[in-house]
Parts: sequence; structure tokens; C-alpha cells
Amino acid sequence: MKVTVLAGGTSAEREVSLNSALCVVQTLRKNGHTVTVLDPGAGWIEIDPGAAPAETLQKLYSLPEAGGKDILTSGDIVFNMLHGGQGENGIVCAVLELLGVPYVGSRPGASAAAMDKVVSKRLFSAVGVPVPDYFVLNRSLKQRWQTRIEAGIEKVGLPAIVKPAEEGSTVGLTKAKTVDQVYEAVELAASLSRHVLVEKFIAGRELTVGVLGDEALPVLEVVIPGGFYDFEAKYHSQENKYICPAEIDTEVAERVQQLALEAFRVLDLDDYARIDFRLDENNELWCLEANNQPGMTDHSLLPKAALVTGLDLTALLERLIKNALNRFRSGHSSQSASKEF
Repeated sequence: MKVTVLAGGTSAEREVSLNSALCVVQTLRKNGHTVTVLDPGAGWIEIDPGAAPAETLQKLYSLPEAGGKDILTSGDIVFNMLHGGQGENGIVCAVLELLGVPYVGSRPGASAAAMDKVVSKRLFSAVGVPVPDYFVLNRSLKQRWQTRIEAGIEKVGLPAIVKPAEEGSTVGLTKAKTVDQVYEAVELAASLSRHVLVEKFIAGRELTVGVLGDEALPVLEVVIPGGFYDFEAKYHSQENKYICPAEIDTEVAERVQQLALEAFRVLDLDDYARIDFRLDENNELWCLEANNQPGMTDHSLLPKAALVTGLDLTALLERLIKNALNRFRSGHSSQSASKEF
């Protein structure tokens, strides 16, 4: 099969995307697939993800020109390994939709909803998935920040978690212990996103649930020596422990899996995702966010959970590709039938 992998991009998660793509490419090639890698962050040119630069001067994606477009349309399927920004927020998916190209992952609207932490929290709340208290700041309304922060901190308390609403992989995330630190963290987050999310810090255990279609994978717990799962801990620490299945009460495990499925469904996601939670000292669960294009590096959590069910990375990728192709063929058959009717 001819698989086109998208990697790199222009977001703060470019390096993470290249690492994910490298693992995916190596695995697919070992399984006999012909794989081409395109970098929309470099003008949709063909790259080697293991040798591509970790940074790009490009800020926004262009549309694919002749060479990149031909590669996209001549392959059997696209595997989108872009993380953050336009690669994950539905824009690239919309391009693929317009080209009529099948791809692994969620559709544009679902991707946009999952990527925007404010939108996703509102949707979670609508179906009873509990989220920590939070407030939102608008980058373009900086003159109102002081009033909003003063009122908001009374609601969420300190320490507070400050993060850009439209980034992932804990990019720009800060645990602020004082009001002054909140202001500093907001400045950082606002440099990465139009909206800044300030939410109540939930002390407790870090849990995550991978979702494959209608199936919730075993609950995985991340144990961090420093107690805070920021970008450094997620991608550079060698001391984290990953426990799967998590050593929690059966009732709690079943509850968090059900909440993960509800979050997945209310966002209308496809194929796969990872839903992150905190379990507090009262055994209450709090949904933090959804990751609609989770990483596939050797540190990534969804592949670790899938392995517990017997799906190694090869089997996991094959399942995702098969499901995506079936969904694409089914959708196009339905459209053709309606036109004929």
C-alpha cells in the first residue's frame, strides 16, 4: 500500500511531529508499505523525518502545489502525524477532504473542536464529563486581563494551570503558584494562542485513556518524579513510570473509560484519540483535554496502552489504516447512492 505521512509542520510541536513520523514510517516500511513523507511546514516537499530540521521559518501552511498534490492524490491513504496548530486543528484535514483523499484521523470540525480546549471543555460539560473550574482570556483584549484574572483566581484558586487554548503536548503550559506567576504564564500562553485557559489545579494522579473507534483502551497512569507532567517531563525525562493497567479500583477504571468514550463521542472524533484525566484524593475524576492526533514516539502513551491489549505498533497502525479506509469507502458509497437516487 502507498501511504503518505504528513510530518513537521509549523507549530511549536514540530519536533514532536517529526519524532512521531519517524516511528510510524519505520514501522510501516518494515511491514511492506511504500511510504512517502511530506512536510506542509516546508511547502509540502518530500522529507526524511529523521533528518529534517527541528525548526521552520514558515508560520502558516500554503496549499499543496503540483508535486505535493500529486503525491497526496496518487497514494492509497494519508497518515497525518502533524501535531498542534494547523496540522491538528482541522485545516489540513479540510485540504484532504477537498482533494478526496482518505486519511487516518478525525474530520475537520471534530479536529477543530478537540484542538480548542475551551470549546472541548464546554462540550464535555454539556454531556456530564466533569472538568476543572476555569476562565478564559482573549489575547486581543489585554486591557481586560487584570480584571478577569483577579476575578478568575478567586474562582479557581492557586496554584492554577495556565495554558494556550489552541496548542497541545503541554506546550506553553505553566503551573502558577502566585498571582504574579499567573500574569507571566498568561503572557507566555498568549504568545502561542488567541485564547488562554486558566484552570483549577487538581492535585492527584495523572490518568489517560486511549480510544480506538468505539473501544476504550486500558487506563494508563503516568507517575512523574517531579509531580508535574509538563513538556520537559513528557518528552525528555527518563524517570517517568507508566503503569498500565493503572492500579486503581475497578469501578474507577470503568468510570474513566466510560467518560473517555463520552468525550470522544461528543467531539465526534474518528479512528483514535487520547483523553487525559486527573484522579483527586476523593476518587473524583476530572477531564483535562482530548488529543485527537496523539503521538507515536517511544514516549507516547496510546501505543503503550494498545500494547497491553496485544496491539504492537505495527498492528495498531494497520488497524487505524484499515478502519480509515473502510470509513472513507463507506462514506463515498453513501454519497454516490444519494446522488443516483
